[in-house]
Amino acid sequence: MANPTYLTKDPVLVPNTGYVFVAPEGTPKPALPLDIRNLRTLRETVGFPWESIGNTSLENGIAHESEGDDPEVLGTWQNPSLRTTNPPKVYTVQLNLADFTIETYKLYYGGGTVAADGSFVIPNVPAASTKAMLIVAVDGDRHVVEYYERVALIGAEGVTYDPSALTEMPVKATILGGVAGLGEISPVMWGKAVVVTPPTVTALSAATSAPGTRITLTGTNLHAPITVWFGIYEGTEVTTTPTGTQVTVTVPTPVETGDLAVQVKAETNFGESAGQAFTIDQTA
Repeated sequence: MANPTYLTKDPVLVPNTGYVFVAPEGTPKPALPLDIRNLRTLRETVGFPWESIGNTSLENGIAHESEGDDPEVLGTWQNPSLRTTNPPKVYTVQLNLADFTIETYKLYYGGGTVAADGSFVIPNVPAASTKAMLIVAVDGDRHVVEYYERVALIGAEGVTYDPSALTEMPVKATILGGVAGLGEISPVMWGKAVVVTPPTVTALSAATSAPGTRITLTGTNLHAPITVWFGIYEGTEVTTTPTGTQVTVTVPTPVETGDLAVQVKAETNFGESAGQAFTIDQTA
C-alpha cells in the first residue's frame, strides 16, 4: 500500500506562511506534494515557468469572495417550493501586494511600460493580466495548494501611504476557469520532505475481551494523536509509549448485543494500519 499524502486525522490548517505564484495562462499545476521547507525548495518543486508574486500582506491575508444573487425559491399556490433558481456566481481572490516592483505595478495598473530611467509608465487604458495562479498556504509540515488555470488580475482599490504600516497594492484576481473547472484545491497534506510513516499493528494482548476492559496493541509508529478502531467503534482512554511501539485502549461498548467480531486498527495522521481480528465479548 502506498504511503498516503493527505492527512487522515486533524486535517486543520493555520496558515502561518503562504506563497503566491503566477505563470502564463494554462500552465499545468505542479506535481503534489510540494517541498515547503523554505522558499528556495518551494521554488524548485513548483518549477518553471511559475514565478513568485512576492510579499503579500500579513494582516489582511488572502481573501476569497463570491459575487452574485442568492438562490431563490419559486413556487405555485399548489406547491410553494416548486423550483430553486441557480444564479451564476463570480469568484475572486483578493491579494494585497507589498513589493514595489515593476511586475507588481503591471498587475495593479493593468499593463504599462518602463521609462528610460527605470520608472514605471502607467497605461492610459488598463487591461487585466490573464495568468495561471498558484496559492500555497503553509502550516509547519503541512500545506494546502490552490491552483487556477486562468485568472484576470488588476488593481482593486486605492493605495494609501500610511507611516505606521507597510504600503500595500490591492489586486483582485477574478477566476475565469479552465478546461476542468474553475480551479483545484488540495486537502491538507504533508510536505514532500516529510517521511510518511503509517502505523502498523503486529499483535494484540488479547483476542477476546469484554467492553470496558483494557487491551494493548503492539506495532510501530503508534504515536499520538492516534485513534484505535474496533470495527466502526472508537476505543477510549488511549495511551501510547514514547517509543511508539505500544498503545493501550479501553474496549468500547457496541450498540449490538452478543459477541461481535471486528477488525482492530490504529489510525494516525499518516494513515491506518491493517486490521487484526478481535471479538468484543458481550456474553456475560
